This record gives sequence, structure tokens and C-alpha cells, in this order.
Amino acid sequence: MKRAAAFAIALMVASSPAARAWGTTGHRIVGEVAMESLPDDVPLFLTTPGAVATIAQLGPELDRVKGAGYSFDRDEDPAHYLNVGDDRRIAGTVPLSALPSDMEAYAAALREGGSDPYKAGYLPYAIADGWQVLRKDFAYWRAFDYLARNAKAAKDRAAFTSERLLREQIVIYQLGIWSHFVGDGSQPLHVSAHYNDRGIHAPFEGAFVRAHVTAAAVKRLVPDGGPRPPEASIDQRALLQEIGLFLRASNDEEPQLYAIARRGGFAHASPDAVAFATARLADGARELRDLIVLAWDDSVHESVGYPAMRLTDILSGKMHPTLTDFGRD
Repeated sequence: MKRAAAFAIALMVASSPAARAWGTTGHRIVGEVAMESLPDDVPLFLTTPGAVATIAQLGPELDRVKGAGYSFDRDEDPAHYLNVGDDRRIAGTVPLSALPSDMEAYAAALREGGSDPYKAGYLPYAIADGWQVLRKDFAYWRAFDYLARNAKAAKDRAAFTSERLLREQIVIYQLGIWSHFVGDGSQPLHVSAHYNDRGIHAPFEGAFVRAHVTAAAVKRLVPDGGPRPPEASIDQRALLQEIGLFLRASNDEEPQLYAIARRGGFAHASPDAVAFATARLADGARELRDLIVLAWDDSVHESVGYPAMRLTDILSGKMHPTLTDFGRD
């Protein structure tokens, strides 16, 4: 009986639609190209060779920890995908063009169609959550960087310097982990109910990319620049709209992927097959770069500390906090 139960659990995990999106090579390329494409006005610590290499190496991490345990896999695997049908709706219910405001509203909408986030996937919210954490991290970095140079007491300047350096490590780690979800979103089979027709999923994103796609080729397709937000802070609706547009563009490419597969393009590395994979990775790198820029620019509107202090009040010199003001019990 125990053997039968164990086999059933293994079968459920193995047959999950959450196959590994891109392989190690693809996720590393997305992170590397995104970081190397950042504009000059982001913090310098993000663009050092060490930071770029670390973020690229962390890109595959969320696939490496799959299989950590049944509970973990069942909770986290659906964060990597979204089952979008031919009607452009998630599980036949939620349109990509009108994503609900949060996971609770998303789950409620899916229930009306007989599904839930664990069956349909919740990739948009994994991307949104990570972006919001990055924005908050950037706000703390701005505050610590300013206070490391401008706090009145030498001991406070030293303390804030230490906090800034720690925050840089946190940003690099969390950004690298989060980059995985953005990379997933650029793989059309992770935004489609047809995620493994013809058994193409793993061979396309793994061995094919490793053998035929380079970071240099991807980088040539990533345009310079990036979006700059309005003066007002980005709200949840605007964020999910941006993510929805990105995922919809990826979903649009799924028919072309299968058309190339039917012609044997991925099996024989035809020029259009190589160009397709390169373009999809470039779109992932571009989106990651653009979301990082948005998070950096928008972080100035954030509050930090407890009780909360407006970052603009700190940067303008209106407030002169000590380290205690960043976490009063």
C-alpha cells in the first residue's frame, strides 16, 4: 500500500504541466543579457561583472530546487506556468487582458470556471510579487545609501553603510531568483494549455537552446532603453496590465513554435528555429530589464522603516532617521 501511494505521488509530480521552463542555459542568458542591458542611471552595484554573473547563475535556481518535497512542489510548481487556452483565457475563465487584482481575486474568478490557481497556474502573480519586493528593496537601498553619506553622527553613517552593503547582497540574490519567473513567461509553452503537445517542451527549451543559442545573439535583439514611469507611483492594475501584455505576446508565439516543430525545425536546427528561440529569450531579457528599471524608478515613491517614513522625506533632508527608526519594536 505504501509503495502504491508513493508511486501515485511520483506520477502526479512527473505529469505536472510545470516542466522546467528554459533550461539552465536559457535562464542564465535571460539574466545576463537583462543586466548587461540596464541603463546607466541604475545603481552601479547591479552592473558589476560579479553581480551580473551571480544573477545569471541564480536564474535556474528555482528549477534546481524542484523535487525538494511534495508540499513544496505542489505549492510552488504552479508559479512557473499559466494554462492559457485558444480563447486567450486562463482555464477558459480569466482573460490575460484583465488579470484580477491579486491572488485572492484570481482564485475566486477561477473557481467560477471550475478551476483554481494550482491547476491553472499563477505565473503573473509570481512575477508581480517579486517585482514589488524588488521595488521595496530598492527603496531601502536608496535610504541607506543617502544616510550612509549624510547621517549626522559618524556611528550612524557607519551603520547605514553596513545596511547598504547588506541590502545590495539581498537585491542581487532576490533579483536573480525572481528573474526565473520572468524567463518562464517568455517561453510560449509556459503560457499555454498546449504546454507539451508532440513532446516538444523539454527538448526545445533545454538541449536545443544549449546547442544553438548564444547570449551574444540574444543581446543583439534587445533594444536599448526601457520604460520610464509617470511621476505617480505604479498601481497594481498598471503592473498586472504590463505583465499581462508580456504574457499575451508570449502566448501569441505558441502556434509558430508548433509550426516549426512540425516542419522538423528544432530537430534539424533550421535557421527559423534558431531565430525563434533567440527571439523568445530576447523578449524575456527585455522584459526583465524593463521591469527592473520600472522598480528602480518607482521605488522613490515608497515608504521605509517602521513606523513608515516616506522615502522622499529622507532624501530631501526633511527627516533625519537613525537606524532604530527602521524597525522600532
